[in-house]
Amino acid sequence: FNEKAIKAVMMAQEESRRLDHNYVGTEMLLVGVVAENTGLAAKVLRKLGVTLKDAKNAVEEMIGRGAGMVSAEIPFTPAAKRVLANGVEEAKRLGSNAIDTAHVLLALIKEDGGNADKVIKKLGVDPETVAKEIQQELENKEKDREMVGVSQSKQGGQQQGKQATLDEFGRDLTKAAAEGAMDPLVGRESEIDRVVQILARRQKNNPVLIGEPGVGE
Repeated sequence: FNEKAIKAVMMAQEESRRLDHNYVGTEMLLVGVVAENTGLAAKVLRKLGVTLKDAKNAVEEMIGRGAGMVSAEIPFTPAAKRVLANGVEEAKRLGSNAIDTAHVLLALIKEDGGNADKVIKKLGVDPETVAKEIQQELENKEKDREMVGVSQSKQGGQQQGKQATLDEFGRDLTKAAAEGAMDPLVGRESEIDRVVQILARRQKNNPVLIGEPGVGE
């Protein structure tokens, strides 16, 4: 999950707290995607006329407010867990090793009959239109990345002598993941789910993976 997707999950938890609920459902993930504001998914929803205020109001009308006893760590509903797992699959399908808000939104609209799906339709937005807009934005983003790559390659000869020490001795894992140069993660769905939960905390949000050498921690 990239930084924007993690922030969207954090915002979903904040929405759960605001409504005094002890769970994070798909409808709250949708609010989180909109509230994140800077990602591709938020951009698409804004383009289709979805505002944060409207999304919050629609969710509150649908599920109401909870009892007011909110735990420190709010669990995901089975449907929300399924959406996050499907977001990983959407990223793989589209050739990305980093899960973005766009992949989470695609998973949300494909959760037919779920609360997020109902909220989107209540806001007058066609899920198929959302999917088409996301696909178009992803294609545009890829074209922009290719153009930047061409421009950088032309300037490469001039920059070789100015390479930063970090670039010389380190490895950019984020870039490697975006380019598909890293091995995929298989059979670690529960660990991924737990890491996302920890990263989305407001405090004590540094996960530590412990295991025997060679097991993929």
